[in-house]
Amino acid sequence: MEQTKKLPRLDFGYRVSRISRRLRQAVDGELAVFGLTEATWRPLAYVGLLGEGVRQRELAAALGIEGPSLVRLLDNLERRGFIERREQKGDRRVRGIYVTASGRELQRRVLRVSESVQRRLLASVSPADLKACARVFDIIEQGLDQTARGAKVA
Repeated sequence: MEQTKKLPRLDFGYRVSRISRRLRQAVDGELAVFGLTEATWRPLAYVGLLGEGVRQRELAAALGIEGPSLVRLLDNLERRGFIERREQKGDRRVRGIYVTASGRELQRRVLRVSESVQRRLLASVSPADLKACARVFDIIEQGLDQTARGAKVA
């Protein structure tokens, strides 16, 4: 913690990364009873967030992984009966991802576990602090978006 006081800006990215990893590990630990790892529950959860029929390319971008890596994960989820990949109307080259009935049940479990872990971890954080944290994250995301578009961030 002492280093945080001395170099808060330099330490920030490291801490956000570490917290994100540890949060995923906490969720992973609770989802292991369902035979899921981060590699399998995240794509399933993101299809729920992005909507039925999401294209593989869009899902890969949202997850921050390369297309070939996503294909292997989707193959696994499809083999287990949690998703289906279907050709899209108007373009047979494009396949949308759809969640099956058993996949939807698993999505609900993932969501419940994720919410439970977050509730426990954030129980001692005030609503005002969470709101301030969300504002900071919004500013950082806007800066990242500008950087991705080639703009220089102050």
